[in-house]
Amino acid sequence: MKEKVAQILGKPIDQCQLITQSSSTALYNCDSKVVAKVAVEPFLVESEELMYEYLKENSTLPIPKIYKREGEILLSEYIPHDELDQLDAEADAALHLANLHRISWEHGYGFVDDTVIGPYVQHNPQYDSWIEFFKRERLLDFGTKAFAEEQLPEETYVRLIALCEELDKYLIEPKQSSLLHGDVWSGNVLIHHGEVAAFIDPALYYGHHEVDLAFIMMFNTFGDRFFRHYRNLFPIEDDFVEVRADIYNLYPYLVHLRAFGEGYLPYIERILTKYGY
Repeated sequence: MKEKVAQILGKPIDQCQLITQSSSTALYNCDSKVVAKVAVEPFLVESEELMYEYLKENSTLPIPKIYKREGEILLSEYIPHDELDQLDAEADAALHLANLHRISWEHGYGFVDDTVIGPYVQHNPQYDSWIEFFKRERLLDFGTKAFAEEQLPEETYVRLIALCEELDKYLIEPKQSSLLHGDVWSGNVLIHHGEVAAFIDPALYYGHHEVDLAFIMMFNTFGDRFFRHYRNLFPIEDDFVEVRADIYNLYPYLVHLRAFGEGYLPYIERILTKYGY
């Protein structure tokens, strides 16, 4: 790997150590200066490069610098980070995400291109309605694919469709769209000296800011201190947790069901049961 990275950069690299590997990507730390992401398909890193460039041009979110992409390899800045509790940076994270969520899109909901979450494409056509976008491009799209892949049983799929048909009973149209990170779990938030050094691996699109908040709750990325600070910076509706958070988290549960299998099915069924489906 070090020879390939050196060739792309045009300068020598002493060593590249594997950081982590999944079915779709592998990450290497090269001399604690460069991170090399190697994907099974070029579109995975093409999309990531597009998202980082978009964030660089349109937001103040701290992200790594992108050095170069060649084929299925993306080279980015190595960000020093501590093995510390995420709670140390909750106030800083709240500030960064509230600022991100203030960024809206004149075209409504969706994005300038399709993006990726994990190994999967997120389709982001433009919609005027947030509820229609989330129903069709998130729940039904991933639910239908999970059913076709025999990960989602037919009975559960029918229940999901029934919820989608009445989604406007639970979701609300925001006053404006918000730019979402889309994948805020602890592994995608790098902390250094008690502050957020970088948010990595975005899954961008414009939607309701509650989606990122629900995701944070689902993975326990941050705790009460984050939400107290965020609420002072950007509004959170009083009924968000009880009425909408679980519905929004159906989407990442469907992503995980497709990626990791039936262990995530009970979470989906629990949410459908909660809402009477």
